[in-house]
Formats: sequence, structure tokens, C-alpha cells
Amino acid sequence: MQHSHRFRWPCVRVLELNALAIAFLSTAAVVEAQYATPPISLGQTYFVATNTFDGFFAPGPQAGQQGPLELLAAEAELTGHENLGVQLSDGSATEQHWNQGGADESQNPTKVALRTGGVDVLMMSPIGEGQDGDVELFGDLLSETNIQGRILVQNSWSDTSEGDPDAVNWGTIQNWIDRLHAEDGDLESLRTQLEGINQRAGRDVAFVVPIADAVHRLRQEVQLGNVPGIDRQSDLFDESTGQPASAIVNLAAYVWFVVMYRQPADGLMALVDLDDPTSFAREQVLEQIAWDVSFNESMAGVQVSMLWPNGVRTTHDLLHRMSLERQGRSGEEHSGHN
Repeated sequence: MQHSHRFRWPCVRVLELNALAIAFLSTAAVVEAQYATPPISLGQTYFVATNTFDGFFAPGPQAGQQGPLELLAAEAELTGHENLGVQLSDGSATEQHWNQGGADESQNPTKVALRTGGVDVLMMSPIGEGQDGDVELFGDLLSETNIQGRILVQNSWSDTSEGDPDAVNWGTIQNWIDRLHAEDGDLESLRTQLEGINQRAGRDVAFVVPIADAVHRLRQEVQLGNVPGIDRQSDLFDESTGQPASAIVNLAAYVWFVVMYRQPADGLMALVDLDDPTSFAREQVLEQIAWDVSFNESMAGVQVSMLWPNGVRTTHDLLHRMSLERQGRSGEEHSGHN
């Protein structure tokens, strides 16, 4: 059964639209969509195997606090969403996670959790943007222990600014994106690895969480001045540690939410800082980026087919229709004042 959901038109790059269209898209451009893969409406149990650089989105239950992903799931009323645990290691590759405990699997929290059969989602954040060691071993183990389980693999972003985030420009970031998406690039390499897991399982088990695309897109939007409250690239990072600051942390949480639950995070307020007057508008930008990159990633599992209004077949047609409708409303308002 297909489910319908209303959402703003995705995949629109700021440079491709004029200011009128952008403003209209953010408020009124709503089209019907049907999900080829229906949104997941039941809370997911998940386990995280990651490193300290990428583990910011989901502190373990032993930490006694809720991470941003928990806050989003709670607001979305996804009953049953539960973090079962975190296996965290500094700068760790997946091989280190697989080998932890050696022959004694009781000393490997991830394997222990998977063998219970109660893990709906294994979240992994390998080092780098491409393939990373033993992701396949974890994926195969998950597919054996939970016939409906999924492994979601984040591709982290690269940064060649040599410690000075403000040294990059829009073109530099675009080069990172082009390199990531090259036919022989890291993203295609990761997809190939995950497709191998799916082929062995005989079903879709492994999915990409496109964090690299999201962060690169955010950094371009900062360059263009489109992110409220963020004026410089260095505002995206903690000066003392180089770790992501709140904007990237929240963006990552939105992307994980979209891929885990196959639905937009639009309108969720859990991560809005009420003490920051720019926060609400900024979170809207982050939510939209998260949806755009997930919708565009072929292996994110977010598949939607558009039900276009009559006479609309392309994005250009849609923008033209919106412009005409806005002009019509403006004319009616003007007539009402005469």
C-alpha cells in the first residue's frame, strides 16, 4: 500500500532559482507525492558503531541524555524509537569494531546486540567517504539475525582546507562534490560495497546516509549567505577541537532521521534554540538540505514518485505555475486596496 505525504518540492539548488521562486518554494510550493517505499511510522531500535568524530548524533543510553535524533523521534511521536547502545572508539575504522574482543564475542557490544535479533537498524560511520573494511561483515551478520533489519552507513565528508575552514570558497566545495560523485569516486565505491551486502541477503539491507553531500551543500549555502546565523565557514566547527558545531550536528541528525524513517523532518521543532532568534530559520534550511540530499541519493531508500498538477511535467513548469499563481494573488490584493 502506498502512502501519500505532502512536502515542499525537493532537489532545488539555490543558484538555479531566482529570489522570488526561492521564497515561493519555501512557503507555498506543495505537491502530492507517493512513496514507493512507505515512510516508517514505528519507532526503530538501533545500535551505533562509530568513532568520536561522527558519534555526536546519538549519545549512548548510558550517558543519561537524549541526543538530537532521540529528540526528533520523540517529537514525531515514533513510539518505540530506542538507542540500544553505542560502541565508540577514537578514529576507528569498522575493522576495529569487528575485531573488538577478539575471539570472545561477549566483549564486542555490537555483535552481542546484533545476535539478539532485536536491532532494527545498525548505524555505522566509517572513516572517510568510501568503502571501509568490515562494513560487509556487519551487514551480513545483521541480515542473518533480523530478517527486517537494516544497516545504515554514513559517508563522512573530507576537508582539504588544512585546518582553516574559511580558506575554502564555493568552487573548492564544488570540487569536493564532483570528486565524491565521480564514476570512480568514493560514493560509488561505498554503494558497490553496500550493494554486495544486499545481493547476498537477497533484499535491501544496506543504505547510504549521505552526510558528506549534506555538509558540502551546507557549506556552499554558507558561502552564498543563505544560512541564518552562520556567517563564516569556521562557524560550523568548534575552534578548540575541530569537531562539528551545532549546525552540522543538527544537519546530521536530520539526515539520519530522514533515512531511518523515510520521511521529511520538515516542521519538527525539537532542535530549535528558542534563545537564538536565527535558529528557527536556520533549522528550516538544515531540514530542507537533509531531505534534498537523501531524496537524491539512490541508495538512501527514500523513493518518491511525483503526482504532478495538470499541465506540470518539469521543475521549470512548476516554477512557472507558481509564479503565475503568485502574480494572480498579488493582483487580487492590489485590486482589493483600490
